[in-house]
Amino acid sequence: MTDTIEKSTPDRAPSNSPGPLAAGRGRARFLTASGVAVWGAQMGQVAVPLTAVTALHADASAVALLRTALTLPFVVLGLPVGAWLDRVPRRPVMIAADLVRAAALVTVPLASWCHGLTVAQLLAVVTVQGVAGVFFDLAAQSLVKDLAPGALLAPTNARLATLTQSAMIAAPPLAGWAAGLLEPPTVLLAMAAGYLWSAAWLSTVGLREHVVARVSVPRRRLGREITEGLAFVARRPVLRAVLLSGCLVNIGTAGVTTLLPVLTLGELGWSEGELGLFLGAGGIGGLTGALGAVRLARRLGAGRAAVVVGVAVAPLALTLPLLGRPVPAALAAVAWALVMLKIGFDSVLMTTFRQQATPTHLMARVNGTMRVFFTGAVAVGAATAGALAATTGTRTALAVAAAALACAWLPTALSPLRRMTTLTVR
Repeated sequence: MTDTIEKSTPDRAPSNSPGPLAAGRGRARFLTASGVAVWGAQMGQVAVPLTAVTALHADASAVALLRTALTLPFVVLGLPVGAWLDRVPRRPVMIAADLVRAAALVTVPLASWCHGLTVAQLLAVVTVQGVAGVFFDLAAQSLVKDLAPGALLAPTNARLATLTQSAMIAAPPLAGWAAGLLEPPTVLLAMAAGYLWSAAWLSTVGLREHVVARVSVPRRRLGREITEGLAFVARRPVLRAVLLSGCLVNIGTAGVTTLLPVLTLGELGWSEGELGLFLGAGGIGGLTGALGAVRLARRLGAGRAAVVVGVAVAPLALTLPLLGRPVPAALAAVAWALVMLKIGFDSVLMTTFRQQATPTHLMARVNGTMRVFFTGAVAVGAATAGALAATTGTRTALAVAAAALACAWLPTALSPLRRMTTLTVR
């Protein structure tokens, strides 16, 4: 493989596909719907804990339980949902997930206004949000290739990554500001309206999905289809490299973000605002990387760009355990921004590599497999960081997390991806 990603099974375009103008409108509507959903999810990560604390006086253990309920469904359901989504059209699933999320969120302000809100109800709502999020996210990732075939895929992924990075930067403070202005339960009502808006946009997307043509294929046991997806990832060097790289990134970022507050607020005596500015620099770096990914990949070649950016930037993560002693805060903030730039850059290229290397009939299973491992890597990274900090000290634990980030480019450099010159399958 020296020029393009070799696909094991050719995908045939569905008949009666919309024309270029209609397809362009469909992509724009899909991006609008996805953007609204992403912003809603990011706002919820702040609005839900604020609701628990302000309206229910919940303690730290209850807040942690709410966060677990939001992420655990991806680990538990990622594989079976991915296999199921390879059997059905994905757009109706996304619409249904939006409607379910909106309906669940509406119950929180209603119960709060009636003075009947409980932690148990909030936990149930968050669990519904997590489960619906599994269906929405995996369906969206699997639908992109139908909406943006060939050369359109990488730019579309770049726009999706830009929406995600911008939401990660701006949605949490927006949710905090709105909660102070409207009270947290009311913010959840606004989020519900956003999900309804997302569903409305998705309903206008004109698309004939590849999966519709598979109705004549005999159905097999779900477990066998899950195994087929796992085996496909295990057998493909491209997908193994994407998986290993993503896991290293998630282990490293989870460890760093877990330990930075301990180091900066505790040992270095920073204020919460100073920590926020430091982390915000990383958000800006991630957004910059997503915006420039396609352009740099076209100039240097996709595989070469991934390796060059990794070699040049990823080792800067090793400055983080030296933050304040001896690396100045401003210099460490620049290093963190550049590391996150690399992560934003990779989010576009690795997603595109994964989609191009996967036949459409396996897309949701591969996405589900990746999501399960990536989510598990976050949990492993946070837990390992906490355990190492307790036994060896915060800076040593931070050095281990930083080493994972510094090495995240190695799977790409050691795989056939390094020889890729284009993001387009021929």
